[in-house]
Amino acid sequence: MKLNNFDDIRSFRDNEVNHYLKIVVKDPLFLEILAYQFGKENLSWWLESISKINTIKELQTTLLKPLLENLLQKSVSELTYSGLEYLDKNESYLFISNHRDILLDSFILNYIFFINGFETIESAIGNNLLVMPWIEYLARLNKTFIVQRNLEGKKFYYASHKLSQYINDCLLNRNQSIWIAQQEGRSKDGNDITQSSLIRMILLAADKGKEIELLNKYKIIPVSLSYEYDPCVIYKIIDNYLHSHGKTFDKSDEFRLNEMKEGLIEYKGNVHFSISKPLSFKKNNQNLKDLIKLVTSQIDKEIHKNYIIYPFHWYCYDKVNNSSENIEKYYGKENEFENYINNQINKLKIFTKNELDNVDAMILCIFKFYAQIVENYLKACSFSL
Repeated sequence: MKLNNFDDIRSFRDNEVNHYLKIVVKDPLFLEILAYQFGKENLSWWLESISKINTIKELQTTLLKPLLENLLQKSVSELTYSGLEYLDKNESYLFISNHRDILLDSFILNYIFFINGFETIESAIGNNLLVMPWIEYLARLNKTFIVQRNLEGKKFYYASHKLSQYINDCLLNRNQSIWIAQQEGRSKDGNDITQSSLIRMILLAADKGKEIELLNKYKIIPVSLSYEYDPCVIYKIIDNYLHSHGKTFDKSDEFRLNEMKEGLIEYKGNVHFSISKPLSFKKNNQNLKDLIKLVTSQIDKEIHKNYIIYPFHWYCYDKVNNSSENIEKYYGKENEFENYINNQINKLKIFTKNELDNVDAMILCIFKFYAQIVENYLKACSFSL
């Protein structure tokens, strides 16, 4: 199946900037966000500046870079990153990372590339998150392409092929780097595992028997994202808790908007992005199933071993294991961590309208979320010895 019409999923181009920006700036919620970030008294100046934007690069320079810097200043203690030395500015790569925040993961990665003179990447986003037209337009103006969610049968098959070929077109024809998360949605339990279905989708663009050749052409780079404090841990804990008890969690558009907002503005502490070397695969006559397993395991290993483990993570790990083995890594910070947990519980009570029936179980879920990160890190490091 060969597809070349990507208009319904592709990012927008320079010649579409004026048209869609004019729609975006008329939306009351967008104006509210702009005023909140930069001050109501500066709104007219910003709208005038936006009206002069004619290209994607101008949009990223004039609006999106200052917007992110403003968000980082308010919610991140320090942003650090490593691994840029592995990249060639003239090459395209397929970046695959763990997924912590709906918007910030790719936003920050793009920012890192932008301020270091690299071409910005195209990023994947699920259509379930595009809850308002202006959000879709602004996302696609910021080099985002759409992943169709919740499809079945022929529609799923068709959408998977189209997405695979779009990624292929970006990487091999347009020399455009791509970012995509290792699993559908963010990890709700802290366990960052690459879905085999992701690699299977990517390989749909390969000719039979040429899968390894295509993977090497794509130059897959695992990226490990470490947030000291997950800004949306409460949403994830509730989702995971209900799911583990056989209950569904129906998310309204309003809920998704609130979750995206919380992800942007809530405190994250220190944040680190670690970029690995491109993966290389040798042909040794694996069947497709074994190849996919090899690829996912290599991505996972790189992501896990490159985590930055913050003191709070060690604290949670010891709590889950009823141990004080790692106390030297967080000694003197226990009161700070207890305050953080209490704040999360207060948020839970507000969120559930004081109908939280098992506070201790929810606290344990929070501890387990962060402890899982440490557990994966320790396993990956032991495998590397």
